[in-house]
Amino acid sequence: WAPGDEGVQGPLPGTDAAAVNNPAVAATSAPAPTRTPDDDDTIGDLPGTDAASVNNPAVAAGKTTDLETFKAWEVGGFVDVNYAYNSNNPDNHVYRGTSVQPRTGEFSLNHIVAYIRRDATPGRLSLLFELAAQAGPAADALVAYEPNPGGANGKFAGPEVWKHLSRANIGLRTRGGFELVAGLQLSPVGIGIHWNPYNWNYTVTWQLNSVPYYLQGLKLAQTLRDRHQFQLWVVNGWQLLSDNNKAPSIMLGYVFTASARFNVGEYVWIGPEQADMRPRAWRLFSDTQFTYNTDAFGVGGLFDIGADPRTDLPRAPWQMWMTGAVFTRWHVLGKQRTWDMALRPELFWDRDGRIYGVPQTLASAAFTNNFRVFNNLLVRLEYRYDWSSSRAGFFYRDDAIRDDGPGLARQQHTVFLSVAGVFAHRFAGRRL
Repeated sequence: WAPGDEGVQGPLPGTDAAAVNNPAVAATSAPAPTRTPDDDDTIGDLPGTDAASVNNPAVAAGKTTDLETFKAWEVGGFVDVNYAYNSNNPDNHVYRGTSVQPRTGEFSLNHIVAYIRRDATPGRLSLLFELAAQAGPAADALVAYEPNPGGANGKFAGPEVWKHLSRANIGLRTRGGFELVAGLQLSPVGIGIHWNPYNWNYTVTWQLNSVPYYLQGLKLAQTLRDRHQFQLWVVNGWQLLSDNNKAPSIMLGYVFTASARFNVGEYVWIGPEQADMRPRAWRLFSDTQFTYNTDAFGVGGLFDIGADPRTDLPRAPWQMWMTGAVFTRWHVLGKQRTWDMALRPELFWDRDGRIYGVPQTLASAAFTNNFRVFNNLLVRLEYRYDWSSSRAGFFYRDDAIRDDGPGLARQQHTVFLSVAGVFAHRFAGRRL
């Protein structure tokens, strides 16, 4: 469910080390070495890396920018086309539980994104702006659970209204490192983002599909001494553009950038996510994450724990979930045409079925080959294995495509082939 000068969610390996500032996703970019003035044989960061990480809560610690060449505006986007083979061959072609690669068993124009954004001018009071449009199955799946306030009579809200809007926010950043941003923003929770070309692995974790990909509301952030950032988010709710009740939710965040390579973050969520808005019914959630990232190697990890007191059920039981994942990537070869690998194991304990509807433990492992063929062309081949402890099964198989029906599978093997074209262009000098 789902950050650049004003904040990054994580660079490609080789990005200016000062930008490695958010443990959420120093693990979120297809690796590539950094270009230097004397190295014409290497390619730079994947185009649009800053846009993929804009507005995630950590400010780039110690990042320096040449004001004479600084260009505040950027336009860009990407097109991701894939084919996925699933060993269960479900008749509905649905990869259950994810909104980033929701289709299997077919060629899919998975995700198309186009954006325009403005970065803050370093050291000055500056405007922040971002607008991004999207289309494709990944866009539809992202907003599939948006509520229609007012039920059948609800208007001006719901998936059909929001599905083509990926981001839309405006704000400012002061010379002292204070940020105020309002609108539809990228969520800092979890490792990875919905724009998959910028993740180490092609598919995302069960954890990321259980937390918000985006947040609608207000973000306030303050950076101190380039290493510490504190955030306050006041939002509609848990990945909600249209609120499902009459009260906002709150998230507090802290990111510590220990060095150019290592950082740690903590996010705490408190708020009503049910019709019952009493404090005794509020959701409690914690996301802890870290990353260590170099040109040749990177590792990241996270641990989440959440609980909902279900006052809508008899005896108001607490429903809990926990998850942990480890992210690794390493550079195999190449300067101009690069080859990198990534391996990611994960466990997700959904004790009461609060997140995925079935009491179970989900185990997953993904192994990805990332081929940077040209500066704007990324080819990825990934094998992924998923397993569920539910005796009734969890994954769609053949004609077993009802969530509560018989014949569901307890495991699946999936192979993904993706080709992504990624582009970005910066323009307009600092005077603008």
